[in-house]
Amino acid sequence: MKRDKFFKDDDFEFLTELALGATYHRGADIGECLATVARIKDGDAESWFTEWNATAERIAAIAHGCEEAGHRVSARDAWLRAATYWDTATFFLDSTNDPDRMKPVWERHRDAWEGFARNQEPEIERLSIPYEDTVLEGWFFRVDRSGARRPLLILNNGSDGPVSSMWLQGGVGGVERGYNCLTFDGPGQGAALWRQGLSFRPDWEAVITPVVEFALEFDEVDPDRIALLGVSQAGYWVPRAVAFERRIAAAVADPGVWDVSASWLAHISGSMKRQLAAGERDKFNRAMSWGTRFSR
Repeated sequence: MKRDKFFKDDDFEFLTELALGATYHRGADIGECLATVARIKDGDAESWFTEWNATAERIAAIAHGCEEAGHRVSARDAWLRAATYWDTATFFLDSTNDPDRMKPVWERHRDAWEGFARNQEPEIERLSIPYEDTVLEGWFFRVDRSGARRPLLILNNGSDGPVSSMWLQGGVGGVERGYNCLTFDGPGQGAALWRQGLSFRPDWEAVITPVVEFALEFDEVDPDRIALLGVSQAGYWVPRAVAFERRIAAAVADPGVWDVSASWLAHISGSMKRQLAAGERDKFNRAMSWGTRFSR
């Protein structure tokens, strides 16, 4: 049976469905999502940002009020929803006249996530994971405060996924099933990108091995029962990492990715491919900037 779509624009439709999917673990609210998309002009990137940002601002105000009043559960849930909405707001900012709003809005998303983390029970612990000559920010999700040794699920995000998605796409499910869970922002992701300027690297074992070594310092981690789950672009990174990091007992690539570049190159012109191959970085970046601005 054919169903009606929210948008004719395929990307708007996909992101709307993704936001609605977050309702399963209270990362969004159906009514808030439907009210937001009803205000958005189909295919208009500025309208998309404006309305999702407005919803995030409204829910964040609710979260602030609940937290100040000592209503921890209500504050927790509202902060998580605000984090989802701010992340959703950023997806098409490159196609607006002010793409420089990306980092400030990402920071608002991260503030909302931290509001969720401090109100969760048990509180989600922020980590500083040693990595080369710096650290990677991570988060530890405990089943409880007992200190019992449990299996560990390491959650490896994709290329542009927010840290909140790792709670929704594995963390809460793992905790409910008796796993302690750990997630992190690797090079090119989240805080490592926006605050540290670190970019992606193909040899992901150089990232996962320090994460494993750090995790093994926790008495609550069973060293013989460490699993690694990778979503989206991490469907490439995870198989690559476990080919070298042998302390991973089980790994999941969702989905398996053979060639990360295939989907990127399919959407750029022949001249841009030649610029990329020739290492003409400035020319390529200028063309990419113009292309993303007018792609909608």
